[in-house]
Amino acid sequence: MEAYDTTDVLLARKSETIKVTAGNTAECSIALALLGNRVLDTGYLLWKYISNESAYYFGRSESVEDFISNGGNGYIYGEPFGAAEDLESNWYYISKSNGDTDGVLYKNNSSPGLTINGINNNFFTDPLYYDEMEDALWFANSTSNKLNLSKMTKPSTFSGSLDMKEAGGIDFENKIGVAFAVQGNDIYIVYTDLINHYLQRGTISGNEDGTFTFEPVGSAMSAEDMGVSGAITDVAILYDGTVYVLVSNVGNSLGDSGDSFIYNYNQSNTMYSRGALLKIQSTSSGFEVVDTLGWTGSSRQIKPVGDAIYGGESLKPLTAYIPSLSENSKKFYGPRRFVAIKPKEIAIADCGANFVMPNCNERQNGKRFDHNRVVTVSLSSFAILGATELKNIKFSNLTLDGSGISGGYINAIGCEDKNNDKIEEQ
Repeated sequence: MEAYDTTDVLLARKSETIKVTAGNTAECSIALALLGNRVLDTGYLLWKYISNESAYYFGRSESVEDFISNGGNGYIYGEPFGAAEDLESNWYYISKSNGDTDGVLYKNNSSPGLTINGINNNFFTDPLYYDEMEDALWFANSTSNKLNLSKMTKPSTFSGSLDMKEAGGIDFENKIGVAFAVQGNDIYIVYTDLINHYLQRGTISGNEDGTFTFEPVGSAMSAEDMGVSGAITDVAILYDGTVYVLVSNVGNSLGDSGDSFIYNYNQSNTMYSRGALLKIQSTSSGFEVVDTLGWTGSSRQIKPVGDAIYGGESLKPLTAYIPSLSENSKKFYGPRRFVAIKPKEIAIADCGANFVMPNCNERQNGKRFDHNRVVTVSLSSFAILGATELKNIKFSNLTLDGSGISGGYINAIGCEDKNNDKIEEQ
């Protein structure tokens, strides 16, 4: 007979706790039944990066396939990179020109938009968040080393304007906001000091008519504190109060997500393109990680084949903390943000690269292979269900530089004569 755990399930909207004797799938179904129509079922809020314009084309699609079929065309806008959808399938995004002190919030890409007063230039990278439990749309930025918030209840009515209000109680000096999530009075904030990324839990009081007070719960934790490394890129709180966090580690540095790869033929090279989805549980002293999905914790060697010479020296192999092609259905290359929230699953934009080294037996150079995928994760089993590659659409501008590099290829003398387009990923 299969054994089941007896588990307390917390329903965050009214802080109700029910006793469930079942597995994860049953817990998920019972929570959904109790919450009824208070559970998000969003479309896909996706984007395409245009290198020659240094801009993003953003759009909402009913499916990943719809986004691919229209080539990723959508509504051009720059940073901040805010988009959210409410329970009534209305979607919102922020528009702001450089130098403007105000921003504009649009609903369903329709004019006129609502003015957001006083956001200045220090917006969060992902400044919008929708709290389904309170039917509230939040905006976050920082000004003069202060955290500022704005809250719009019942955003589907879409009237008036939004004023940023200072949130007292949190030290935001020399911090740059990345992302945040709110559910009722519970708030999680992701920020960076340009050295590390941190996740801080707190409680928030106040409302859209007055100032806010942020009360920290426990200490902030870096990605390393949570058992992985890199940049914390997004956070979300789902209907049952479970928190999910994305971590991306892309490039040559262990502690960032810079999207820049550097390879030099005459020295040892280590590259990272990995990430993780963390499942977070709140505690009386803050929070703890209860599960980690999709992380590449060990390295592999990618070696040249044959007599690969450049600059009079044999090319050095590449040490890669990158999923191999055979395991990429279970691992992340570099998760960026949550792009769809469904009742039983979440979808994640994943962007990174894999590499092959020159194969002089086949007269082929090495190559960088970019991956821009939407990865779907089951909430009940906490497993990757599948990944859809978005051809000709990229989420970020990945680059490869160094010595012996040209046009995304790793060169070796005499290896480039054969058709490089036939190079196969490994």
